[in-house]
Amino acid sequence: MTGTALVVGAGVFGLSVARALAGRGWAVRVLDPDPPGTRGPSAAETRILRCAHGEDGWYPALARRATARWRELERESGRRLLLPTGVLTLGPREDDAWERASASCLERLGVPVETMPAAAVTRRFPGFDGGRGGTALFEPEAGVLLAREAVRALAESAADRGAELLRATAVPRNGTACVDGEPVRADLTVWAVGPALPALFPGLTPVRPVRQDSWYVRPRGPWAAADAGQPAWLDRAHGCYGVPAVGSLGVKVVPDVETAPDAPTDARPEEVPAALRDYLRTRLPHLAASSVVRREPCAYALSADEHFLLDHHPGRRDVWLVGGDSGHGFKHGPAWGAYVCDVVEGRRAASPRFGLGRPGRQLSEGKRLPAAPAQG
Repeated sequence: MTGTALVVGAGVFGLSVARALAGRGWAVRVLDPDPPGTRGPSAAETRILRCAHGEDGWYPALARRATARWRELERESGRRLLLPTGVLTLGPREDDAWERASASCLERLGVPVETMPAAAVTRRFPGFDGGRGGTALFEPEAGVLLAREAVRALAESAADRGAELLRATAVPRNGTACVDGEPVRADLTVWAVGPALPALFPGLTPVRPVRQDSWYVRPRGPWAAADAGQPAWLDRAHGCYGVPAVGSLGVKVVPDVETAPDAPTDARPEEVPAALRDYLRTRLPHLAASSVVRREPCAYALSADEHFLLDHHPGRRDVWLVGGDSGHGFKHGPAWGAYVCDVVEGRRAASPRFGLGRPGRQLSEGKRLPAAPAQG
């Protein structure tokens, strides 16, 4: 099955789908008002690539396949995209069920993983204060994606496979993409527009746009050494996550707190909020007095159940909605694109967990799954 395909959205999901379709012989056009890697959640400097996902094995298996595909894209593009920093998950003292379930799942999948008591964290990773209790999970083969570079590499690879990337703003009319009021005809249309999905299809999708703010602080102590060896981390005990200073902006620290995309930002972007400064003192004491290098807002599309979205537009077998990254989607990009391609070509049925009408998708606004980890 091949023909003409239109992909609306040039973020990591849209470009991954376009690249996969073009590689299978489709004549692909990609529409987006901005060049790849310049705006939106796919334009951030870094994203975490981890496999741990509790007892659910579907996403770890997809992340494992994505790791191999990111490495293939590195070789194809000649760009460095995936940095093997390892990823450390710090569990709460009172409940380590998620960490232990994740470790068991990863072991079954053959993914390298270690568990350690909190007391051992500081000895292993001197940038952290492991605290007095809880279980830590370490994935030595996980790491950090240079997100902006990765998106540009996806765009170049899609173009090399024949996809045409066009600067244009599309709006739906009964699912059909229209530019300047004119429909853009295609045998297949995929809407992968990230946080814009609810606005373009009001009342139809189970996702809502949210924003998280990241702070980049100046590296100090163990974080500043040329061979610091500090991992990316997810701190379930304190609701924060972060990335060591792998780029030009310093150590990235992100409170796992969601606000509306248009919520006002702090008038003093050069200052670390008091709650975040307290977190640094508690968990990353060498950074407690660090100055802010930059603050970076990031909007993404959150599903109430945190599952991705992949389903037909109602009544249109040729129109698909793809999204609901929920903050953990970027790392899956090229493997998710191949999965979407299989589904729209009819090679496999989409998992019911991704459906528009799946029971439980329409949870009350702001509700999250009890065991959901910090986003990475």
